[in-house]
Amino acid sequence: MELVIIEVASEYIGESKQLSIDDAKKIKRLSGERAKEFEDQVLAKQDGQFKDLYVIVFGWKLQPDGSKKLVSKLPSGKILFPDKTEKLDTIETGLPYICLVYDVKMDEEGKPGRQAFAKIICEEYTPKIYIPSSRLPHMVWRDKSGTLRNKAPFGNSYEERIISAIKEMEKMGFPSVKVVFRINERRD
Repeated sequence: MELVIIEVASEYIGESKQLSIDDAKKIKRLSGERAKEFEDQVLAKQDGQFKDLYVIVFGWKLQPDGSKKLVSKLPSGKILFPDKTEKLDTIETGLPYICLVYDVKMDEEGKPGRQAFAKIICEEYTPKIYIPSSRLPHMVWRDKSGTLRNKAPFGNSYEERIISAIKEMEKMGFPSVKVVFRINERRD
């Protein structure tokens, strides 16, 4: 069995959802000391402008000149851009991030703002399937208590093990899983 992934050029504006610090800790499946460290990290990044917490998914918006901009959209309809301090090449489209947002209320001309900016704190929690060069995949996830779990799926072939891992993650109720090919992580 061969898995073929076709990348289709499309215009996609991401989405966002506002949340509280407690909601963010639940999403990240953090408790105890790790939850306190996460809260401290959020508070350290907050300032007078960047104060609202959101889960944001970015996407590429095609521009009239043929270029693309990485954007999302607030529930209010405002266009959301990554802050200029963010490295755009490290942001993956379609991947949810927990961010602090600066919602521009008034622009320089005194008109209502039409845009907002986001500082990324971290990725929203995403379980992973790691595939080392040995092609013996293993699954890593956090359970509801926040405990890190891992497991190697069973199967007679590489393909059976991959399918088994995906099916197990689906059965656990995860909406998405990130597959990490270890050998390709280190390539430049």
